[in-house]
Amino acid sequence: MSRLHLFNPENDIALAHGKAQYTAPPNAMRLHHAGALLPLWYCEDNDQILAPYTNIEWGENIKSLFTLNGNIATSSSLANITQCIPWGWSQNARKQYLEFGVNASQLPSDDSLTMIRELSHRRLTVKISKHLAQLGIHNPTQPLNALNSDDVIRYVNTHKSIYLKSPWSSSGRGIINSSTITIDELRRRAEGIIRNQGSVMCEKALNKEKDFAMLFYSDGVSTKYVGISSFFNTANGAYAGNIIGSQEFILNSIRQYRSTHSLEEIADALCQIFSIIISPHYIGYFGVDMMIYFQNGKCEIAPCVEVNLRMTMGVVAYLLSSRHIAEGSRGKMCVEYSSNKIKPTKPQIINKKIKSGTISLIPPDKFFNIYITVE
Repeated sequence: MSRLHLFNPENDIALAHGKAQYTAPPNAMRLHHAGALLPLWYCEDNDQILAPYTNIEWGENIKSLFTLNGNIATSSSLANITQCIPWGWSQNARKQYLEFGVNASQLPSDDSLTMIRELSHRRLTVKISKHLAQLGIHNPTQPLNALNSDDVIRYVNTHKSIYLKSPWSSSGRGIINSSTITIDELRRRAEGIIRNQGSVMCEKALNKEKDFAMLFYSDGVSTKYVGISSFFNTANGAYAGNIIGSQEFILNSIRQYRSTHSLEEIADALCQIFSIIISPHYIGYFGVDMMIYFQNGKCEIAPCVEVNLRMTMGVVAYLLSSRHIAEGSRGKMCVEYSSNKIKPTKPQIINKKIKSGTISLIPPDKFFNIYITVE
């Protein structure tokens, strides 16, 4: 018996669309196909991967080199499937499983998918901020779920510099910095998001020092803290990659900034909140983006910038680090949205773990690269 993984990174856009019949933008589908075998690096033994158009030869070679035990699914292997695990759930994700031949009884109902879509809306941060306040943990600003552009203008007049965020988007996309555009342009773009997605999120801009995320797992009953990840973005705010390394190494890089609340306090509080809000409706990994920021000369943690109710690159980096990276080694996992070719180096492997080298995590592709560089 095994689980069936699907790498569908376009899922956040599918959530915004809200229907099963949805055609993702060309770039999103290119990443979908290019990264189809990424689950090889985080799936469990004998799990299967829905990747009908992938480079099978590359997959077999990488499996033998690093002792990866996932398998590419076929129509004849579906009888062994006990659970479906996409990158993220939506009506469109379920449609992809159905088209591959998965029985509908093994997939979430319409009601379940509607609830997951609701919980994936960025306004969830408003609810979480209120719960955190009740537990004595301060969030630096109360986000606003604006239903009209007048509310947006009032919010920016109050806070001076803000970010506009589309309710459903990911990887740093769908985010607009008010300080880079005029008020008229801000209003126009806010109205466009509201027209397409029903509302727009407004958040006060903070004096950011460092991005990181906490990783959680919901088993359908309660939520447990898994670990922490440190990520970095491009100059325009799009996701670029994660730090690879031990939890001790990543935690120390964050703990050097002394704040009012400890990471442990925040993790415990969020587990309590998520066990009530998320666990009854969702099974799987998810991440919470956070940041270190400075205010009045003091360092603080923003405990809930955004909830990504799906698998995340942070979880991939965490599982890679714990399963496939040699003790003491560290590096970066990068996603490059270009045709630039990295130069893989012959990895140094000790006890089946990577000590050094640059290794592609997906087959060669002319549009995208996902790779790790370990030192």
